[in-house]
Amino acid sequence: MGKVKYHLRFQIIPGKNVKEDTKVLAEFCLKHKIEEVVLFFAGEEWNNGLLSAKEEDIWFEAIKTAKKTLKERGIKVSLNPWMTVLHCDRGRRFPPDRKFEPMVSPYGETSKATASFVDKNWQRYIYNLYGRFATLGFNTIWIEDDFRYHNHAPLTWGGGFEKRVLKKFSTKIGKQVSREDLVKRILQPGKPHPWRKIWMEVWREIQLEVASGIRDAVEKSSKGKTKLGLMSSHPSVHSIEGRRWHNLFNALTINNKVVHRPNFAPYQEDVGRNKFHSIMMLDIQKKLRPVYCEVEPEIENFPFTKWSKSNTQTWAEMALSLFFGSDALLLNLFPFVGNRADEEKGIGELLNKSYKSLLWISDRFSKEHSLYGIGIPWKEDAAEKTETIEGKRFEELRVDPSFTWKFLLSYGIPACSEIQEVNAIFGNNAWIFDDNEIIRMLKGGLLLDGESARILCKRGFGKYIGVEYEKTLNREDSNYSVEVVKSSKSGVKEGIYFSVNQLPEFNVFKPSKKTTVWTDVITSERKSVGPSITLYTNEMGGRVAIVVPSHFNFHKQTIVQNIIRYLYKKRVSFPLVSGSVYLMPLFFKKGAEEILCVFNGCPDPAVINIEMCNKPQDATLLKPLEKPSSERILKETNNIWRSTSMAPYMSFLVIEFSKNR
Repeated sequence: MGKVKYHLRFQIIPGKNVKEDTKVLAEFCLKHKIEEVVLFFAGEEWNNGLLSAKEEDIWFEAIKTAKKTLKERGIKVSLNPWMTVLHCDRGRRFPPDRKFEPMVSPYGETSKATASFVDKNWQRYIYNLYGRFATLGFNTIWIEDDFRYHNHAPLTWGGGFEKRVLKKFSTKIGKQVSREDLVKRILQPGKPHPWRKIWMEVWREIQLEVASGIRDAVEKSSKGKTKLGLMSSHPSVHSIEGRRWHNLFNALTINNKVVHRPNFAPYQEDVGRNKFHSIMMLDIQKKLRPVYCEVEPEIENFPFTKWSKSNTQTWAEMALSLFFGSDALLLNLFPFVGNRADEEKGIGELLNKSYKSLLWISDRFSKEHSLYGIGIPWKEDAAEKTETIEGKRFEELRVDPSFTWKFLLSYGIPACSEIQEVNAIFGNNAWIFDDNEIIRMLKGGLLLDGESARILCKRGFGKYIGVEYEKTLNREDSNYSVEVVKSSKSGVKEGIYFSVNQLPEFNVFKPSKKTTVWTDVITSERKSVGPSITLYTNEMGGRVAIVVPSHFNFHKQTIVQNIIRYLYKKRVSFPLVSGSVYLMPLFFKKGAEEILCVFNGCPDPAVINIEMCNKPQDATLLKPLEKPSSERILKETNNIWRSTSMAPYMSFLVIEFSKNR
């Protein structure tokens, strides 16, 4: 814990000004507390695709000069080649002096510039490239997030369906298979075809072979002194590729060292209410890497000016990274276009103004702090297990827990990605757990939405959740429009209405006699369509609630927080937050230590109400680009506390609890 580590990604283009441009960069780093520069090469606008031999030589000499100049000023240097197989075509073509096999999409489209992972010529090229640059002696050499099968435009979905890959699969199953037949089987509606798992296994084996080859090349050329860093995309998409994260990190580890750049934030300005995504991504990726792995989240801004992302949002993302105990901040703040570091406005000021608040966070949080709250479990092999409906698009294999996080955090309810006493499963996430895992969750508390409840009924668990599935109404099948409160025990008086008019579909269930109904869905003629919020205590003593995630509102927040109290049998073991909209709680624990961070995701300043049993010891308000300030928390009732200051947009109220309960 301690010092905030700024690691700046920067591109110096080849030419006569390399040394002078690097000197300017060095001065910038020394002035703004940047301890390490991560040098790009052949990135974005200065990329012509995979490198020709001549282009490789040119970039090697430029990087060699820049690295030497930075080292002379005491600045650490890492390297970021901008491509492995290449992100996308975008008018690029394969270099004329190298023969590479192109990627092929599930639908037979062929890339003009992106190479196949299985191509031996490309493998030799990438091993030699990484090995050659590793001789210059870097702290870390990064593997870009184009190290993937998906997202290689203009291919539909991505690649990995080349003839050599199909041959590997055919050998595995002992039968010749066409691409068309394979895709049909992988995506077939209903129960997953056995080929899907085998296909993902083939993809995984190919990537692990390449990862090991890059590692061997870097380890040999650097004599084991250079680490490898892995950049990654959304775990739910990597699941479709069959990725096993620990196996991949093991393949990249050199002398028990490896680095991860988790993707967690958008490249451009986004509204604060969407920060649930960043919180989820930082938490869910913790369990996907080994404990010895260094973590440097990507602080991204594209196309790299304040016109794309505000300093306020950039600060909030740096702060979030450090709440999760990240080792460094991988700053992607400058354009790739080759201007000198002193020719871009405001970046140094952003870093200087952010430093004190980031240092405050860094001094208090470490990797040992873990999120605690409602469990939203997810598994890396999710795409192997989910059932498709139409069976036409690879996106149907995606199992994404994002909406569950959005639902809970937006209503002021802490969450985490580990299985807990009470858990929440929405949508097709209900396919990914085996029967024993579902039973374990049903013995505790379980929050479901209509789709996950439908799936559990189909799997034979209806008697444990208190409903019988009847049918699914699509939007044009029914004129359902309103959700109405049927029980004041929900915390909201009977007869209060909420809109469900925008729901694309509604699952109709028949509740058992022992099931409690809190709300009902009706038509504009007040005709009942079916129950929308039900509560049930099953024969194993577990409690289950089913909700329809309609439009967010204060009445629904009251009901949902009461659902959580029901699932916990009224003894909720973490704080609940209210007072304004999109107040998102992060509840961290480390042994007996407990810290609550509340993020204001609404542009309106907010007074924050916290329901908690423990007495707050210290409270601090972290405002964007300002020094930390002490905050008073006043007791309103036995369990309700209130902040005295207005928390501005994208600020954090941090409450440290007494260790003595």
